[in-house]
Amino acid sequence: MRFSPLRRLLSFPLLRAGRKRGVTPPSEEELLFELAGHNPGNLLFGRFGPKEIRDRIRGAGILEGLARRGYHEPLLALECGDPEDQRVGLYAGKKSRDRLLMEVRVQIRSFRPGRQIGPFSRETVFRILLIHWLVLSDPERPFSIDRPRLPGQERPGLGLVSECLSLLLGIGREFPLDGVLDVPDHFHTACFYARKFRFLDPQAEGRFLAMVRDLKGIPLALASEAVQEGCLVNCDTGMPLPWEPAEQVMPLRDPLRRYLRSPGYRRVRDEVRSGLRVAVDWDRYREKIAPIGGPGKYP
Repeated sequence: MRFSPLRRLLSFPLLRAGRKRGVTPPSEEELLFELAGHNPGNLLFGRFGPKEIRDRIRGAGILEGLARRGYHEPLLALECGDPEDQRVGLYAGKKSRDRLLMEVRVQIRSFRPGRQIGPFSRETVFRILLIHWLVLSDPERPFSIDRPRLPGQERPGLGLVSECLSLLLGIGREFPLDGVLDVPDHFHTACFYARKFRFLDPQAEGRFLAMVRDLKGIPLALASEAVQEGCLVNCDTGMPLPWEPAEQVMPLRDPLRRYLRSPGYRRVRDEVRSGLRVAVDWDRYREKIAPIGGPGKYP
């Protein structure tokens, strides 16, 4: 759900009480984007053009990381006509899916938990940067024993997740936002994001940390595939433990940041983590993988 025009208008830094000196007022393009959803200049969030985006990509270390892998001066493409699907892409040489290096699809929107979580009611409203899609791909290198396919991958990654999250963190800080939010659809995705993100629900965070602890030592591609195939079990009950997508957030300011650091959040998280033991049912894994021509990852 998007903010009403009046609330979006009042969210701009210079239109709020107690505005700080040195804050740049919103441009005409940004106001047009926020209030009417129009973006004739194809600017990210009505604010950032190609030069500004490339500068931020460089500052986050992404261009340097790509250069180390042999991809110099990648082609930058912005597709920002739809306010609900702002796209930033980097390509190796030409704009085609088989030359894709990075694609980020994001949206600034309001978010309500939909249920009571800590001090927040189901109707609490956060203004967040929502990650619809983040993909990194290496178009010239194949999967290998050292770089196995992760669930959902079409090509090997580039090892630049931290740099991409730093890019989004930096962009998010340029707006009056509460945080950056993603709903990881795979166990390995949550592991990558966990470097900077926490699950909004402390029970989900505790459950995830228990999985990380008990799957330690298993290659990530194998562990994530086992989780995806429903082969993770609760050691106490013997019942399957499915992957349950939940909101993972990187807080940018209080009260969200204060809550994720609070004693109450840590207490619930730690209780769930210490009370759960999980393991992979390898017999079930073999049964699930063999009929589909599995890659033989299992022990």
